[in-house]
Amino acid sequence: MHHSSNSGNYNGMVTASQGSVYTTSGNHLYFPTSAQELEASVFAGGLFGPGVAYDDVTISTTRTILFMTLSSYLAECTGQAKFKDVAILSANCIKRWMIDPATKLIKECFIDVLKVKEREGAVVSCHLTGMAIEGFHVLAVVSGDESWKSLANDIAVAAMRHNEWHTPDGILNVGSNEDVSKSTDTNMFKGWLNRGLLVAYQHNRTNEPFCNLIRGYINVQFNALYELSRYCNSYGCQWSGPYVGPYAHAQATAIDTLVAAVGVNDI
Repeated sequence: MHHSSNSGNYNGMVTASQGSVYTTSGNHLYFPTSAQELEASVFAGGLFGPGVAYDDVTISTTRTILFMTLSSYLAECTGQAKFKDVAILSANCIKRWMIDPATKLIKECFIDVLKVKEREGAVVSCHLTGMAIEGFHVLAVVSGDESWKSLANDIAVAAMRHNEWHTPDGILNVGSNEDVSKSTDTNMFKGWLNRGLLVAYQHNRTNEPFCNLIRGYINVQFNALYELSRYCNSYGCQWSGPYVGPYAHAQATAIDTLVAAVGVNDI
């Protein structure tokens, strides 16, 4: 497990051959016996959260998924095995620890490596689910392992059918209780779900029923955004309306939906 120093904070990825945590100074923080007895790969690919202290060995879902997705794209662009290999490590960590078994969605959670368990307070995350769908699809291509594509498709279907994220009309309304003037993760990034679904659509063009499902879903989001949550050329955070703004973060998340609508309708 490698930590890199940055102004006294330590971040990094857990590698496959684990017994200790390394800092750039060469010091070691060894796992307790219970963790040492685990198979070496149990936390491989997990990344520490932002700004954690040296003695806070906690794996972050957000960091791990972003790293997996970026590494998959780097593998696709460069053809270098080193990027593919670490993407697979992170993807396996996500599959092992970060998918909620009840909903099949991605959990925003922190995993305590020393206690070998998830901290309390984990919730399923719309934007991280979208990013995972995107990353798994790219990884399936660069690794040649279709199981990542199958996993991504299962997550995509679960996300589109998760009632707690939608109005009765099927409009995505995560964060409906949040202050729309705040640039929270939900207000700024929920469009990532539509971005991930666009990637799923592009990687499943021969699967007509699946593509039709995604097209219908994204069109619902686009129509809501355009008809219910727009003022001139500005869009609101709550796509079911009414428009409140203007806020830069609302435009940021709207862009992903506008691009997705163009992509799935082959405009």
